[in-house]
Amino acid sequence: MPLRMFDQTLGLLERLLDARGARHQAIAANLANQDTPGYQAVDVSFQETLNSASGSSLAPVTTHAAHLSTEGPSEGVGVVTHTSSGRSNRLDGNTVNVEHEMAKLAENTLLYQAGTELLSAKFRMLKNAIMEGR
Repeated sequence: MPLRMFDQTLGLLERLLDARGARHQAIAANLANQDTPGYQAVDVSFQETLNSASGSSLAPVTTHAAHLSTEGPSEGVGVVTHTSSGRSNRLDGNTVNVEHEMAKLAENTLLYQAGTELLSAKFRMLKNAIMEGR
């Protein structure tokens, strides 16, 4: 049983890094097309990507009547990229905001690095167990 739990953790960390990589590609595409007339900026929803990759929803579960509701907007699992909405279009119809994209890129980079640190820690724990703490 512990091996199965360990495998699930590694798999989840793998999907986390894959989702962050997909978001990085979307942000890079937006930045590459910042001067393309009519280009609609895209983004990757981390939760949707993770749910799609894992095949299940990681939504919180209400176990007591006094808990806050976990019901939220239901978005289709498997829809990984979507056109960003709510942004003002430029005269050429392009919706890319360079400052916004650079902020998303910085945030995504930090979260990707955090994921790699978690994965490294998991491997260090495995190595420590194999070496019997020596």
